[in-house]
Amino acid sequence: MKILQVASGDFFSTYGGGQVYVKNIVDEMISMQINVCVLSFVSFHHEVKAKQYKGIPLYEIGTGLDEDIEKVIDILHPDVIHTHSHKALVCSIGKRKNIPVVVTSHHGGILCPAGTLLDCDDAICYKHVSINNCTRCCLRNIRTGLYWYPLVSLLSNSEYVKLGHWLQNKPFVPFISPIGGVALAIERKKQEWNTIIEKCTLMIAPSYAMADAMTMRGLNKEKLKVVPHGIPMPNITIQKPTPIQGKLKFFYVGRICYVKGIHVLLNAFHQVLNPDIELHLIGGSGNKGEEKYMKLLQKQYAKDKRIVWHGKVPPTEVYQTIKDFHISSSSSSFMEAFGLNISESLAMGKPVLATRCGGAEIQIKDGVNGWLVPTNDASAMKAKIEEIIAHKELIPKMSEQCLQSVVTLPEHCMKLYNIYEDYDKK
Repeated sequence: MKILQVASGDFFSTYGGGQVYVKNIVDEMISMQINVCVLSFVSFHHEVKAKQYKGIPLYEIGTGLDEDIEKVIDILHPDVIHTHSHKALVCSIGKRKNIPVVVTSHHGGILCPAGTLLDCDDAICYKHVSINNCTRCCLRNIRTGLYWYPLVSLLSNSEYVKLGHWLQNKPFVPFISPIGGVALAIERKKQEWNTIIEKCTLMIAPSYAMADAMTMRGLNKEKLKVVPHGIPMPNITIQKPTPIQGKLKFFYVGRICYVKGIHVLLNAFHQVLNPDIELHLIGGSGNKGEEKYMKLLQKQYAKDKRIVWHGKVPPTEVYQTIKDFHISSSSSSFMEAFGLNISESLAMGKPVLATRCGGAEIQIKDGVNGWLVPTNDASAMKAKIEEIIAHKELIPKMSEQCLQSVVTLPEHCMKLYNIYEDYDKK
């Protein structure tokens, strides 16, 4: 049985959890001697390029070339496709060629035209996709976009969509083209989702929250499995938990971006007037917007010497970096499908302070291996940090409970392989 893994963008990128996850499972499947191959998407060339990665076929294509995806599928002739991007197109190809297609929903972008299932009030969105529900959020992602909202609101939905069709055939004009194309983008997202749920063989949700978000928007429950992600386990010695001496060290691992709620975490931490705590931020930005956001926060909290910025760390060095820290922090405001950073922390015996963002709840039992607070609530997070400090003698006992919810990468890949076998036999 040959499995094609359609990567989440560039197979070798470590920008987001989806990219890291796909490379992890491919590496593990290679070690398990599973017949696997990879389709990766890059922006620096456009022709189909055949490569080898650890002895398996890896094809790279430029983004936006739909016909090349089908060409690679024809070349590889897989028995099962597991896709992590280009989901609607791959599901359509699979349906047409009678190849089972398994889809993993790595984030809310599978449902949300704005990409994150985060509304304009910084709350997790539970609305259905429509022009009326989604226009403000989409405009928010465009520079000056919200200033245009009163004007575009004067258009009927059909007029706004027609404007998008007209603009897409014209030369790109900054601000005008993206703002004028919002309604069309929303309609296309709705069409993509309908294609996915109609033509996919199976949808994998890494958490129950993500599963609920998809079923409430039309996914048939019979096409759904909840399969929490697995992670590579630490290859370093984990010391037995002992009472904490000296400073209590909180940490965060991941992208420095708005939807991850770093501003909320920093606001909460900064308000805790205790000199014997530290907050270590491990990660960086992935684009100009995130870079601007990070620099703004670094400037805002420059005088708080308890806050330490480490920058980006390769995934292979994360465990070594966090081994001497105590409490992991995950402050996401948007719908997290899972949260690999939470699993990595738990694997190291580090209790996690996290927001109720979806992926956290499937991994953290409040008061047992971590703590859960509402999203986008600096006051609640501050209060919980103060509670943790006041009862830090409980941390070693909580550390002992951390491994219970961690799924190892071999366990996870075996579950995936069993799923592939089920659908290959059908």
